Amino acid sequence: MTTYGDLMSLLLVFFILLVSFSTMEIVKFRKAMGSMRGGEGVLSPNTGNTIVEMPVSPESQEFEAALDELVEMLEEQELSEHVRVYWDSQGVRIVLQNEILFRPGRANIRSQFLPVLDAVITVIKTLPVEELQIEGHTDDTPIHTERYPSNWELSVDRAISVLRYVEDKRILPQRKLVALGYGEFRPYLPNDSAENKAKNRRVEFYVLKRR
Repeated sequence: MTTYGDLMSLLLVFFILLVSFSTMEIVKFRKAMGSMRGGEGVLSPNTGNTIVEMPVSPESQEFEAALDELVEMLEEQELSEHVRVYWDSQGVRIVLQNEILFRPGRANIRSQFLPVLDAVITVIKTLPVEELQIEGHTDDTPIHTERYPSNWELSVDRAISVLRYVEDKRILPQRKLVALGYGEFRPYLPNDSAENKAKNRRVEFYVLKRR
């Protein structure tokens, strides 16, 4: 009965986490899972065996291994706050804040962060991709330059820069790659603070999976 009670409690926590962490910062989520695994009961590390493994998604072991490598890289470079991963009924979305990829007002990918982009591509390679949408987003700060008369042009150019990099890796046929630019019109958070604006400046990889 004790073991059964522990298992039921764990399942309850698991389903609560699935709801509350439908959008998550992957490093914090992994640490939370590690804390749960380290607790007493059916997941006690002292036994060497686990009855219920706590997954972060319904994906493959290959996916989770690639995600672990991405997490480790982000932790090493202290970039864990700049990346989010979450799931919905259609696929997986990986969100990178623009500070990782671009300088302000530019669309050229910063070379020092290409390993992070490569790690994201490795994660995508493990998924059954029907279509990969690469979305560019900005905050609502106006931009008026000769190259970028508005945030639309900037967001599109950034999405295309990332798409070209993914294309060069030849992980998917060209027909499965899509670049979208939303400008400031699909903010993640209200543009009412510098912190929120930083989170709104982002590139999203939306992996639509095969049914």
